[in-house]
Amino acid sequence: MLISMLSVLFLGANAQAADGLLPELQPGLLVQTTATLFDQDNKGVADPGGYGDPEDDVGFKLRRLRLGFVGENDRVKYGVQVGMSTPFDAVKEAQGATADLEVVDAYGGYSPTESLWVIGGLQKVPVSREKLMAGSQLALNERSIGAEWLAPGRDLGLVLDSHWKNLRFRVGVFNGSGDLRGDDNSGKLVAGRIEAKTGKASAYRTYGVVDALMISGAVDAWMNDQTAVKSSGAGVDFLLRFKGIALLTEARVAEAKPKDDLVDVPGVFSETKRQGMMVQIGYTVSSFEPVARFSTFDDDKSVEDVGDVMEAMAGMTWHSEADQVRAGLGYVARLERGPSKVENDSVRVWFQLKI
Repeated sequence: MLISMLSVLFLGANAQAADGLLPELQPGLLVQTTATLFDQDNKGVADPGGYGDPEDDVGFKLRRLRLGFVGENDRVKYGVQVGMSTPFDAVKEAQGATADLEVVDAYGGYSPTESLWVIGGLQKVPVSREKLMAGSQLALNERSIGAEWLAPGRDLGLVLDSHWKNLRFRVGVFNGSGDLRGDDNSGKLVAGRIEAKTGKASAYRTYGVVDALMISGAVDAWMNDQTAVKSSGAGVDFLLRFKGIALLTEARVAEAKPKDDLVDVPGVFSETKRQGMMVQIGYTVSSFEPVARFSTFDDDKSVEDVGDVMEAMAGMTWHSEADQVRAGLGYVARLERGPSKVENDSVRVWFQLKI
C-alpha cells in the first residue's frame, strides 16, 4: 500500500514539475545489507541484550531500505520516503522497535526569503550532527551509541531553518510522540540548534578530499514534555575536514523525570541523568576510507551497571567512483564499564547501493 501511494505521489509531483510549479523531482533508492562474519557471543542461550549490541549471530540482514523522491529549488523543497530499518540494538528491539515498512520522511518546505526556510511534516529533529547525517553517509554504517540513545530522531512538526553569514539557526516544534495520526497529549517536543561553519565542503559527510579547510561546530538542546515523563537534553558537536582527513566528535547529556500526576506508566521512576560522547577520525585515500571511532554511553549516571558502555570500532570502506556503491569491513570491540564483562566483540561487513 505504501509503495502504491508513493507511486501516485511520484507521478503527481512529476507532472507538477513538468508544468514548472515544483522543482525537478529526483527519485532515490538506498539499500544497506550487513553481515556478521564473527561473533564472540555464540552461546546457546544469549546474554541480556546490551546498548549498541544488536545480538547478531553470524549471518546476513537487511539493515536499511529507503525508496522515495526529493525536489528542491530556490523557493520550494519536498521529500517523501518509505522504508524500513532493523532495530539499532537489542534494547530498542525489546522496547518494541521493529523492521516494519513505514513512512520515513514526508515533508514540504517554502523559502519566503533567501535566508529562511519553513519546513513542515515528518522530518529529522534538528539535534546531533550524527543524527542529522544521512544514513548513507555514515562512515562505519552505524551511528555511535550516544547519538542513537541521547538525541531524538524523526517526528512530525515544523522547523524554521535560517542562515546569517557563517551561522545557521534551526528551531522546531514537534508532536513528541512520533505518531503520524496526530498528537495524543498536550506536551510538545521543542528543539533548537546553532551551527557555525567555515569553508565550502559539506558539514554532514566525512568521505572525500576537500580543497580547503572546513570547520563546523554546533550546540543544540531539546525538551520533550510527554504524558508521564519530561525529558530534555543538550549537546555539542564538531567536524573538521582538511584534505583527506575528517575528524568528528560529539558529546551529549540528557535527563528524564517522571511527573507527579502520573496518568501513564513512565519510562523512568526517578530522575535519571545520562551522558555519552564519541570521537571519530578517518582519512580518504583514493577510493578508500579507513576510520576509527571510540564512543561511550551511560544510561544512568547514579549507578554503575550494565548500562555503562564503551565501544571502539575500526574499519575501512571502499567507495565507487560516483559513491553509488560502498562496501566495508569493521571490527567492533565492546568494552563494558559496569561489573558485568561480556565477550561480545564482532566483525561486520556492509554493502550499500544508493541511486
